[in-house]
Amino acid sequence: MPRSAYERSKGVESVTWREFPLGKGIALSILDDSTAAGRQLKGQRLLDVLDEAAGLPLCKLTVADRPQRHRTRAGKLELKTYGYYRIAWESTPQRGTIRIYNLTAIRQQVLAPKVFLETLLHEWVHHYDFTGLQLDRSPHTSGFFARIRDLAETLGVGFVTPPKREAPSAAPAEDVVVAGSDRLQPGGKPPPQWIRDQVLALFGRPRT
Repeated sequence: MPRSAYERSKGVESVTWREFPLGKGIALSILDDSTAAGRQLKGQRLLDVLDEAAGLPLCKLTVADRPQRHRTRAGKLELKTYGYYRIAWESTPQRGTIRIYNLTAIRQQVLAPKVFLETLLHEWVHHYDFTGLQLDRSPHTSGFFARIRDLAETLGVGFVTPPKREAPSAAPAEDVVVAGSDRLQPGGKPPPQWIRDQVLALFGRPRT
């Protein structure tokens, strides 16, 4: 029986590259910028490098100069959203977009540089999951967070990632939006052959 997206996500702890991503300088420069426009420009450059190196369709970044979406209860912050990833399954090639809020939820202060960069890498790993590993979901598993750490270390910015962690359940990630039909479904441009070979080596050939 084919393994679930949760099991597959948990089993992959690194990003496979077609070529080494030469994005360290860009990643470090992002830490020196605090404006929404500057972060969007440099962040897009980094995404372009990562997409090219991984052989993925391009992912578009928007940095909104507005407070994070949030929810309060009894006057206290209960939930906030740093950003989210959106995938359009039905487009060819698949279109991925990332949106990050540049201001904090309550105090409306500029998001800390390390937090912004970690959020950008976090959302790009969702892009990798959908368009590279061809998962039909991108849950927050231990493997997902390991891929973020691996990506950050590859770029020489491992210090921006949090300690090892895992979501307590297989619930869908709240920062992922799948456009198109209500049902999650694979589709669009197939992944490069070298990624298909990696997935086959890790999970075996699905039964028909």
